[in-house]
Amino acid sequence: MLKMKHILPAAILLLASCATSQSAYRLSGEWNVVNLCGTNIVPADDTPFLGFDINEGVLYGFTGCNRLTGRLDAAQFLKGKATIGPLGMTRMLCQDAKYETRFVATLDKVAASEIDGDTMYLKDSQGNTLITLKKKR
Repeated sequence: MLKMKHILPAAILLLASCATSQSAYRLSGEWNVVNLCGTNIVPADDTPFLGFDINEGVLYGFTGCNRLTGRLDAAQFLKGKATIGPLGMTRMLCQDAKYETRFVATLDKVAASEIDGDTMYLKDSQGNTLITLKKKR
């Protein structure tokens, strides 16, 4: 029979692991960029997005022209430490890649993350929001 002093620590660990897996579940999937450096973006086939595969520890996405991929430390990301990079990227030539250069340059400046429901904020080291994303449905 378990004594009460053993049940409480076990319950706390169980709740903590549930909270972590719920946060990880919230992060998993694809997120549309809806604001890039103060410019609102209406999601479409040619607009940037980021995807997070926490099981594989991978970040992937689309710049508006090219695909990108890189490693992800989901635990650190969920704690608000969002260092992104190094990233690999395809090198297709696109005539109208209106977001790519700014998006890739901005990803290099990301230092922090915050998730609030279906909205994610990627911020610089001073806490300024650089990129706002909405979770795809």
